[in-house]
Amino acid sequence: MTTTARTHRFLSEEWAEAARERLDLGPTEETLARKQASYWEWIAASRGVYSHSWALGVEGRDGSTSYLHLTWEQGKCAKAEIIAPGRPVDADYVLVAVEETWRRFFAGELNHQRMVVDKQLRLTRGDILLFFRAVFFFIESLAALELVPTSFD
Repeated sequence: MTTTARTHRFLSEEWAEAARERLDLGPTEETLARKQASYWEWIAASRGVYSHSWALGVEGRDGSTSYLHLTWEQGKCAKAEIIAPGRPVDADYVLVAVEETWRRFFAGELNHQRMVVDKQLRLTRGDILLFFRAVFFFIESLAALELVPTSFD
């Protein structure tokens, strides 16, 4: 019997909660098997004490930006909410990409590490040195986020 995961509309509150749940689960068994155990030990150590917030921005064609705001508390993705355009954004790290980049991301067309390095997903606010101390945790979180069944309708 085949089951299909329920698809969530991008930037809906339902999607934000599905994203929070998926991020909190961390990497899949398949993902874990692709990298050395010592890498995952380092990720686990970084995640275990991680208590920061992210605002992942989606810049629309009209120049407005919506955000998925995620709050991490001691390694747990504790809260997710959508911030509408024009609303204040309070997060330790604000990262923004254009909508087309997010579409390609959820289609599985982008390398998560290259998204950050090539500034397709740009850090627009936050201490860059502190951000990069846990960058691989962030990148693996992107890999988990990509698994959320997402529609753009």
